[in-house]
Amino acid sequence: MHSYSWLNLIMFATVVALAAFLYIKPSLQEEITYKILSLPAEAVQQIRIDRQDISIELTRADNRWYMKRPVQGRVDGVKVGRILEILSATSQYLLPLTNPDRYGLASPVIQLRLNQELFSFGELAPATNEQYLSTRQQVFLVSPRFAAALSVLPPDLLSSRLFAEDEFPVEFTLTNFHLRREQHWQVSSQHHEYSLSQDELNQWVQAWQLAQAIYLTLDSAKPGTNGEEIIIGLRDGRKIRLIVEQNESELTLLRVDEGIRYHFPSSISKLLLDPYSIHNGQTVFIE
Repeated sequence: MHSYSWLNLIMFATVVALAAFLYIKPSLQEEITYKILSLPAEAVQQIRIDRQDISIELTRADNRWYMKRPVQGRVDGVKVGRILEILSATSQYLLPLTNPDRYGLASPVIQLRLNQELFSFGELAPATNEQYLSTRQQVFLVSPRFAAALSVLPPDLLSSRLFAEDEFPVEFTLTNFHLRREQHWQVSSQHHEYSLSQDELNQWVQAWQLAQAIYLTLDSAKPGTNGEEIIIGLRDGRKIRLIVEQNESELTLLRVDEGIRYHFPSSISKLLLDPYSIHNGQTVFIE
C-alpha cells in the first residue's frame, strides 16, 4: 500500500474517532448527577418546616413520629417518608451559592431542617421548570415535588387513625351502654331485646380501634353543648375522652387529650355509636 493510502486511512480513522467522541461526550455529560446530601433517613430525629407564618416541628420517639408544634399529635409515617425523600434526591446541576437573590434564595419560599441540616427552596428555573434548592452553600435544581410535600397544613401531617397502634381499648362508656373486658367482654346496657355475642363485641371494638377519619381539624371552637361524651379506657390505664358532634353529612369525634377533631362519613356513625348495629347485620368497613 502506498504511503498516501496509509495517510488517507489514518485521517479517516481519526475523523471517525473524533465524530464518535463528539457523539458520546454529550451523553456522558447528561448522566452526571450530584447527590444533594448523604444522610440516611433513619438518622433523622427532628424535622422543622418553615414557610411564611407557619412553623411545623416533628420529632421521632420510639421509632414513631409526633408533632410538637403548632399542635401535639401523632404523625402519619407515610407522609413523613415523603418529606424525607429529599435525602435520596439527585441533581444534574450544581452551582455555588454566590448570588442568592438570583435564585430566589435570599427569601426562601420554604425552609426544611432535618436535624441540623438546612434546605432552602427558591424560585423555579424557567428553562427546566425545576426548583432551586440550597444546602451547605451549594445550589441544586430539583423537582418541585419536594417542596410540594412541605406545602401542607399541620392537620394534613397528623395520623387519621383515632387510636395509635399501641392504644388498645378495654372499656367503653357510652350513653345507656357500658362495656368492659375482664376475661371476657362484660356488657351493661338498657337494651333488653337481645344480647351481643363475644364475636360481635370483638367486631365492634375492632371497628373503634381501626377507625380512620377522612380528614382532621384542630380544636378551634368549643364542642356543641348537646354532644354525647364517650369515655374509652385503654389497656395501659389511660382514659380517652371523646365528644360526639354529628349532623346529616358527617360524624365528628373530638379527642379532648389531643385537641383534634376526627371527621368520619355519616355512614359510620351508627356503627360506632350503636354497638347493636353489629347484631342487625351491619358490615364493618373502616377505611
